[in-house]
Amino acid sequence: MGINFLKKIVDKKITDDVHHSFSRYSVGEFNKEPFVVKVQKLDWKVETGFEHLNFIHMFLAEHLSGTVKVEGVIETVRNISEVLDSLQIGFSSDKRFGKPGEKYAISETIPAASYKKLVTALASEYLLFGVAFEGGLMKVKGKSTPKLGSRTDKFVTIKLPMSLSKAFSEEYLFDCPAVFKELIINHHYFIEKIDVDDKLLAKDPAMARKKATRQGIITRTIVVDGKEVKSTKIPFKA
Repeated sequence: MGINFLKKIVDKKITDDVHHSFSRYSVGEFNKEPFVVKVQKLDWKVETGFEHLNFIHMFLAEHLSGTVKVEGVIETVRNISEVLDSLQIGFSSDKRFGKPGEKYAISETIPAASYKKLVTALASEYLLFGVAFEGGLMKVKGKSTPKLGSRTDKFVTIKLPMSLSKAFSEEYLFDCPAVFKELIINHHYFIEKIDVDDKLLAKDPAMARKKATRQGIITRTIVVDGKEVKSTKIPFKA
């Protein structure tokens, strides 16, 4: 499928959304929020940080059917009212506090097909809204983007029905044991170099920073039921 940006790096398929995932990072080392999966009687409980939010939306959008309830906000520096109107999603908007752009509040029950169109059209924005669907629920902790460098533990929590566990495993647990009660994946990013186009920097500094590529190593450590079972170093350039 190729939605999870970390799996794309492992598969050496660097796309714009992978690049965008690292555009907020400076040179340095970053211990990321744990990606936690707990097996419950009827479903899985998933907890993860802010950086996975849009990718979880993309995963759900690929698999849901029927209707879904979307509730929360979308933060963006562009006008997205036309997109929301085209999908018949009601909204109210206001200025972002202390940041450029707008905050669009939504609370609608819509067809799953419309949810997929919404996520696809706005994949580069901050999709700070939760999703309720048959057998499952995704909650988002905040209604604004977290401060750069701040911890975002449990920013996204998901009640994932067993019917989606196989697809979820293929996307997010691709290198993990199949049997577990609690699985924790820890990521450590070492950004050792940022490549900037000097000519573009002279003409358009903002665009140059946006297009700059990060190079480094991701250490991915897998802990199963309290025991570390694997640690892998993944070089990347995105």
